[in-house]
Amino acid sequence: MKKVVTNILIPVLVTAVVVYFFFSDISLRDIKINFLKIPFFYLLIFVLLSLLGTLLRAVRYYILLSKKLRFRDVFLITLVRNFSVDLLPARTASLVFYSYLTNKRGLTIEEGAASFVVAVFYDGLALCLMLGMLLFFLETEIHRAAIYTSMGFIFVISVVMVFFSDSILKFLLKIKILSRFPKVEKFFQNIYTYLTAHKKNSERLIVFVLSFFIRLIKYVFVYILFEGLVRIGFSLHHFSLFSFGLAGTELSSLIPIQGLGGFGTWELAFSLIFKALEIPAANLKEAGFVIHIVTQVWEYSIGIAALVYLFIKGGGNQRLRRRNSG
Repeated sequence: MKKVVTNILIPVLVTAVVVYFFFSDISLRDIKINFLKIPFFYLLIFVLLSLLGTLLRAVRYYILLSKKLRFRDVFLITLVRNFSVDLLPARTASLVFYSYLTNKRGLTIEEGAASFVVAVFYDGLALCLMLGMLLFFLETEIHRAAIYTSMGFIFVISVVMVFFSDSILKFLLKIKILSRFPKVEKFFQNIYTYLTAHKKNSERLIVFVLSFFIRLIKYVFVYILFEGLVRIGFSLHHFSLFSFGLAGTELSSLIPIQGLGGFGTWELAFSLIFKALEIPAANLKEAGFVIHIVTQVWEYSIGIAALVYLFIKGGGNQRLRRRNSG
């Protein structure tokens, strides 16, 4: 009952309250009109770039999973991961889905969870590099100290987790108190084994490059939707403003309590941040709604289809392969 309240009832209530008070001046007709503003060609480019980004993300997971799963399965699991990102705060739902599905295909929970978490911190490094490059084109009245502080925090945490997490775990495993909790100690030991197997600088470079292009492609295809709605013109200046705005909006997923599927809280963050950046568009509220709806409908459609296929197909072959290799 507690999970129903925290995961369903509270998010529904938050969504209703935010939408009612902050977006009460937006009607379904406004959303429809704004959606129809997006040229069909823009939607097509959005779909193609979205699939390309998913393909690159699947390649990254394929590497982080030591190529133990068939690439087709990794691609399908990545589609499921994409649609479940906003189901619960801080990507916890996508972590659960991803770890569960990789486990069903024959990997340990630790391998799945570790590869997912490591990828998140590579995303953080890639985002810092991309935003750092876009700083040269950013013109805004917002004090840059806040931007530098946020980027610096993400960068430091990501570097520590990507390059030093194995050393941290090694130190923790030496603490005798862990021996009192065999299951916890074994879990950390398995994570440590995974991390030590992925310390090659050549692999780190490949995964980082993939992460950079994954992040860039995502921001480009969302920017294309945004431009289709607000028509402010394509330029590096506008793209830099948009990228910093979207990066700030995505941080709303870290809020412990948010709307169902991110709806309401995501749009609220989008509207507030983009207005603060003084992006010259009159319909920012409507744009936030439409962008979120379009991206969610697309990702839910192909993600749920992939999830159904994975459940129907089952995971016996991968388990058999793991037992035979062992």
